[in-house]
Amino acid sequence: MSRNRTYRKPLGVVMSHHIRNRRIRKAGVAALIAAASAVALTACGSNDSSSDAKGSSSSHASSSAKSSQSDASVHSQAGNQAATLGGGTDKARAATECQPGTLRAKLDTAGTSQAGMNHRGTFLRVTNTGDETCVISGYAGVALEGAGHTAIETTARHGSTYFATDPGSHPITLAPGKSAWADLVWTTTGASTAHAKYLQISPTGSNSHSTVPFAQDLDNGTLSLTAWSSKPPING
Repeated sequence: MSRNRTYRKPLGVVMSHHIRNRRIRKAGVAALIAAASAVALTACGSNDSSSDAKGSSSSHASSSAKSSQSDASVHSQAGNQAATLGGGTDKARAATECQPGTLRAKLDTAGTSQAGMNHRGTFLRVTNTGDETCVISGYAGVALEGAGHTAIETTARHGSTYFATDPGSHPITLAPGKSAWADLVWTTTGASTAHAKYLQISPTGSNSHSTVPFAQDLDNGTLSLTAWSSKPPING
């Protein structure tokens, strides 16, 4: 006598199939997530690269523009400085002072006698012997010498003299061969008389000077003189 039997899978086998199916589903989901992440990362990387390229290009363009502006500024400043220096050079050239080596000094009466009331006088004359026009101003330097060119203590007074009004220090332009004059006066009262034989004349007041004969007896070794003038300064 046969019996009908229902076959049932062992519980362990059923559980094993469920577990395997779950693992397959999880693996599939994980694969999908990984793929999506890779796509997203690729897209972001592409955007970042594009952004970097744009940023680098923009930065380079900005740097180039700044460099060009800087170069233009430098060239402009250099041009301004050159113009300034050029102007300064022109002014200096126009106001070149007469150099002692190009000036010759001497005594000159200029056809006028200066004598009266124990005062005697003559003119200093300075001539530009150079090839270029120059400017002279101020007062000449003077010093007395005795016999044998021994030094005599000298006092020089600047200003108006007994015979001439002082024109004051002012620039005088001397073309080649042209002259300037100054009045030179002394007294002869017999007070502490200095017996001069020579006179040193320094047109610009420097150490460079001309020595001319000056045989005069004068009081206290004192000389009065006016500033240089474009013509002999004499009161009318």
